[in-house]
Amino acid sequence: MKTLLNYDLRIQQTVIILFLATIIAAIFQSQDFLYITIFVEFFLMAAVQYSLNMIKFLSKQYEKKNSRKLYVLVSTYVVITFLIFILCRKINIEIDFDFVEWILISWIVLSPVLIIQSLVISFYDNENIKTIDHA
Repeated sequence: MKTLLNYDLRIQQTVIILFLATIIAAIFQSQDFLYITIFVEFFLMAAVQYSLNMIKFLSKQYEKKNSRKLYVLVSTYVVITFLIFILCRKINIEIDFDFVEWILISWIVLSPVLIIQSLVISFYDNENIKTIDHA
């Protein structure tokens, strides 16, 4: 687990670069599999970032700064509402579309913010680990 957290920043950077490269490829080539790949990579990136940040949040080794608390709170909102949305679709529960529309808009707005915030948190965690190692 420690090794995974040591490479956290690099893992996130790689996944984000892969995601952006796929978006650029989709812009220049009109192949349907690239759109599916973007969709899969987006959820892969979200799962990686959420998992790593939850591990750090629950770990005693990492400080629970306000940015990490905010990330965990907001990302948990996105994850829980997404799972509720999927569950409602699977068991055919009717949902007020106006309500769902606002949730979907919040996901669209929050997703890039969460991606950047997770990367910034990992960057500062990486810097703090380097400072502790050199002290």
